[in-house]
Amino acid sequence: MEYGIEHLTMAIFTDKRDLTLAAAGAEAIQAFDHVMDGYLSMAPDTGDRLKGVFAADPDMAMAHCLKAYFMMLMAMGGLMPKAQQAATKARELADNASPREQMHARAAGLWTARNMEGAARVWEEILLDHPRDILAARLAHFANFYSGDARRLRDSVNRIMPAWDAGVPGYSYLKGMQAFGFEESGDYARAQAAAETAIELEPMDPWATHAFAHVMEMQDRQDDGLAWIDRLRPHWTQANNFQNHIWWHEALMMMDQGRMDDVMAQYDAHVAAPESEEYLDICNAVSLLQRLEIMGLDVGGRWAPLAAKVQARTEEHILTFVDLHYALALAAVGDGKVHEMREFMAAYEGPEDDSNLPIMKALGVPLVDALIAYREGRYGDVADAMIPVRYEMWMMGGSHAQRDLFNLILIDATRKSGNAGLTRALLSERRAVMPHDDWTGKAFSEFSAVS
Repeated sequence: MEYGIEHLTMAIFTDKRDLTLAAAGAEAIQAFDHVMDGYLSMAPDTGDRLKGVFAADPDMAMAHCLKAYFMMLMAMGGLMPKAQQAATKARELADNASPREQMHARAAGLWTARNMEGAARVWEEILLDHPRDILAARLAHFANFYSGDARRLRDSVNRIMPAWDAGVPGYSYLKGMQAFGFEESGDYARAQAAAETAIELEPMDPWATHAFAHVMEMQDRQDDGLAWIDRLRPHWTQANNFQNHIWWHEALMMMDQGRMDDVMAQYDAHVAAPESEEYLDICNAVSLLQRLEIMGLDVGGRWAPLAAKVQARTEEHILTFVDLHYALALAAVGDGKVHEMREFMAAYEGPEDDSNLPIMKALGVPLVDALIAYREGRYGDVADAMIPVRYEMWMMGGSHAQRDLFNLILIDATRKSGNAGLTRALLSERRAVMPHDDWTGKAFSEFSAVS
């Protein structure tokens, strides 16, 4: 970070991980490091930190890449034009930057053109020569997560880990990513160890906190998970809206224990997020409300605000996982717009390299059919739509814990349809992997007693 070499009208510096960056001066590099620290720690002021980079150097290629990336991470259709503009500007400015920065500009262009898979390939290519590029690593982590590919999620981090140690800034965040890759791959012991290392090094890491919570959920260890979340509460509650997702995890663990009043209170206080338009907040709320209804609670008028949030977002189709949660909110209030959404999904023929398109066709359409049927009380149709794609649902992305919503909907539908054999089979599966889950145990006992 101490040197600058004049090259045409710009200078070359290095960031805190010794990666070269083209910038107007050292102030821009310091501001860039600051925004990266914010991104990794999910700091609420990360957007303001990015403004600081532009204030120091409005023509820094990587600043425009970050702008495009951050907008795409929001998964909001209304931000797509601005994200595309930022990516275009990054490509223009990257001509005088390093090959690594040029590759980032190319990835930004691909992602803003809806080709997330292509962007992920570029990020992985960057990491082959620059394994300490934690921006590429984090973005590849996101893309792999929403591709649903647990092996890729795991391997992407592990292949660069030899280039890192505790002396490299950001190592703790990489360990948190490693933990989540191990967890989604079913390697819970190594996932827990990696998350504990990450938090020991940096308690202010919501992603590592969340990775550990996933391990506890998958292992049916609610007491341990709740204790972990509570111990770290002073840290993760300093994060941006991602903290709402950890509140959601805490609510799931309470639900697993049968503490439904506490879950409802948690929804109202922390999960509903009435002022937020963030896709993750909406998905959290939709998912928790539907679970509460399946478990016999009356959620009152809580669906209406969620449906109102998504009415204007039915044609975004950025992520199938998100689309399905939006559709469920609309179907829950009987909004006919969900049928328009379904028809648009079936007819949509976007760009040939739109990464979401094949997933939307293969999974989105049959699953939205299932959700509509479920909310309309056509329970037999739910199983007809879901069973053929049941073991492919991982491709929509999201985590095991998040996708479990669809398993619960299927079980509830088969139970209400009177399909005794299928209900018994599904509950038996669930009971085997979640022996301490309160609802599963009760449902299995009640169904076995009457069937």
